[in-house]
Amino acid sequence: MSERQGEAKAKEKKYRLTEEEVVEETTVELPETEEVEKEETEQDKYDELNRRYLRVCADFDNYRRRTRQDQAISYEEGVMETVRALMPVIDSIDSAIKGSSQWETDEAREITEGIVLIGQQLNEAFRKLGVEEIEGVGSQFDPNVHEVVLHTEEEDQPENTVTEVFRKGYKKGDRVIRHSMVKVVN
Repeated sequence: MSERQGEAKAKEKKYRLTEEEVVEETTVELPETEEVEKEETEQDKYDELNRRYLRVCADFDNYRRRTRQDQAISYEEGVMETVRALMPVIDSIDSAIKGSSQWETDEAREITEGIVLIGQQLNEAFRKLGVEEIEGVGSQFDPNVHEVVLHTEEEDQPENTVTEVFRKGYKKGDRVIRHSMVKVVN
């Protein structure tokens, strides 16, 4: 038996100081060293497993957040690509509406009304997707959303004002899908 194990056993010793005084000394029983080491290793294992569990939980939370972000970005890109694919159709409808002002017959006016309604439906669908038309005539020139095709000098208009839109531009949130082609006053 080792020294420590020998100390671990409870002992009572009596010491006589004088014939009448007796002092008792009691030692406390300590667990054996093997049991102490075993408890420490089990605690270490528990702590390690707990750290691993917390790490796995954090990794999973990060995975969920990244997945949501990736899905949102993919959705935004899909909407923008769809709108880009529809741009020629929108341009054709706008051209048909502009050109229809020359028609004078009743049939031509009815066709024009139908084309206008189709244009309104497209604009409503874009609005539901969060796509909006970039401001046109009368707005301040913004190089981030406008593409200047012509510069003119007109005294009745303030400087850097858009006076005509040749091709409509669209944006989704802060991202430009297509820049507006405009004429600007210098």
